[in-house]
Amino acid sequence: MNQFLTKTLAASVIVGAGMTFFALPASAASTAAQSVTKECSTQYQAAKDGNKLNGQTWPQFLSTCSANLKTDAAAPAPAPAVKAKDAMKPAKAQTTAAAPAAAGAMSGKAVTKECSTQYQAAKTAGTLNGQKWPQFLSACSDSLKSDQSDATPPPEPTVAPTKAAASKAATAPETSANGKPLSPGEIAFRSRIRECGDEWQKAKAANKVAGQTWPQYWSACNTRLKAE
Repeated sequence: MNQFLTKTLAASVIVGAGMTFFALPASAASTAAQSVTKECSTQYQAAKDGNKLNGQTWPQFLSTCSANLKTDAAAPAPAPAVKAKDAMKPAKAQTTAAAPAAAGAMSGKAVTKECSTQYQAAKTAGTLNGQKWPQFLSACSDSLKSDQSDATPPPEPTVAPTKAAASKAATAPETSANGKPLSPGEIAFRSRIRECGDEWQKAKAANKVAGQTWPQYWSACNTRLKAE
């Protein structure tokens, strides 16, 4: 008899534990539903007091509010806020080197040298028009840096100029085909053509062009002169 009672009590405990186990999820769900209803009720009263229901009844409001709360609960947590002191820290330096200067641009040394040559030529020719060296250098530098005359290779020179012709060309004021004065950039471009052309003719005569064509030779020579 005692054994029968013991077995009965043990079975009752097991069944009771099982019922409690299955009741827990339902209880948690019921608690969550109550929490949603309570929150929506609070929001409903606030909207009602503020006259912001827009004609919604309680069932309609509850349905929308419940859906919104579920969506908010499922949304990922926001990223942690950045502390003020961290926000003030500079970003890590980029490892990529700064982009180099535009290809083919004249170096500062070459600009000053060319402008000095042009200033002396203009002074000798009496065409400075009252400009002082600082003013001339500023205008000349801007012209040289923005000049695009050598965007395409010039025609191949056929005859090297004589020393007398070269000297005259270096001192005489240069003008365009319509007689207008050339800009400092255009003057520098013509000067490089003469110098590179002279070197080209001498290299050809000495058979030292190493298979280069004039455009190839001009490109290398022009780049070198603009860097000197």
